[in-house]
Amino acid sequence: MSLLRNSIVHVGSWAALVGFGLWAYYDPGFEPVIALIAGVVGIVTNVEDLPLGRGSRRKLTPEKKIELRDKWGPVFKDFFLRTARDSYRTDVIVHDVARLDHYPDVEEKGSGISSWFRVGFMGTYQRGILLGLRWTYLKQGADDNWHEYQLDGPDDVIKVILLAEVPYEVIESFNPDGDNFYHKPHLYLHFDYGGQPYERLFYGEQRRLFEDSPFFYSQIAEFKPPPWIQRLKEKCRLF
Repeated sequence: MSLLRNSIVHVGSWAALVGFGLWAYYDPGFEPVIALIAGVVGIVTNVEDLPLGRGSRRKLTPEKKIELRDKWGPVFKDFFLRTARDSYRTDVIVHDVARLDHYPDVEEKGSGISSWFRVGFMGTYQRGILLGLRWTYLKQGADDNWHEYQLDGPDDVIKVILLAEVPYEVIESFNPDGDNFYHKPHLYLHFDYGGQPYERLFYGEQRRLFEDSPFFYSQIAEFKPPPWIQRLKEKCRLF
């Protein structure tokens, strides 16, 4: 559905919901209830296409997903085999396809994820690639929950990396050679997951089977974002 048509459907459905809801409240009857149900159906059946701006998730058919996985899987598996053989580790510049022309400008403080940024290029998993967001430390507490220590942690912590899973189907293009600004690989992604390209975040411990083999990462714990009040305090502290 096009953006214009989708917007019309949502505006009309919400207008019907509010208008006929008021009608049903002040003058209960069969007609306003039927119209009210129609408004709800219009919203629910198009909820995935709600035009909330950047970050709306694309709809891909299973056939398209298979095509993209078959396209990118061999490319990145070969890339990481070669980097392991050459003992070469690298970062990658991630670009948001929807904001392509923002590069190489440096964005000022704002809400949401940057249009381009640099992260670790760590490896692959079954359905995509792994990006390394930060090295950190974990320790399992008496409550069986894992607690993160970025600085000044106890002695018996485990060194892990916060990893982001990026499915092959959000990849639009890959430039392994870099450009005039950054001589690092460049990755062009659709930010399909709430304005981010990450399907899932988890803490992983780095391992390898033998020398010159690609690294892999054993999951230690799922990443749990801090409570919203803590995130709000952290954001306010930046200003």
